[in-house]
Amino acid sequence: MQVARKLRDEEEFYYPHNVDFRGRAYPMHPHLNHLGSDMCRGLLEFAKGRPLGSTGLYWLKIHLANLCGGPVGKMSFERRVAYTDNHMDKIFDSAERPLSGLRWWLLAEDPFQCLAACMDIRDAILSGDPSTYVSYLPVHQVKSSCHLFACCSILQCFFFIPSCTFVMSNSGSVSLREVDFYERE
Repeated sequence: MQVARKLRDEEEFYYPHNVDFRGRAYPMHPHLNHLGSDMCRGLLEFAKGRPLGSTGLYWLKIHLANLCGGPVGKMSFERRVAYTDNHMDKIFDSAERPLSGLRWWLLAEDPFQCLAACMDIRDAILSGDPSTYVSYLPVHQVKSSCHLFACCSILQCFFFIPSCTFVMSNSGSVSLREVDFYERE
């Protein structure tokens, strides 16, 4: 929190990164970074926002459902959006009265990121035109579950493995539904 207080008034700041032997980049600052705890991730925003566009609110709703965790994060994208729509009163309450209201955001698996998403969804909806609303919130859209399995099998044209991951359905078509490779029967 001390680092967040120090950086609060900065217009923007950057994180130097180290890259390991696998090519994975990690921020050098150990405390407040985008790979840190839920609280750190919930506090961070991009310095330069982007309009949500025609599908941004859709992805923001999926992001919020993902942050709730549990079985919600394994639902289809359409069901996650429906879950978010069904909890809109709690989302607005969380955004407007985070400490004195129902405190629904505290039930999430990642509560601070959930609270930030609640505030962004509320602001987008109240803007009148969510497609032009400028969001600064980092949103993680796709989980890279078994990414190596999926990429290697596609390169080798071996279609059983991608159907076990989120890349393809059993029919061979591209799918947006996530499937856990390790839970496949």
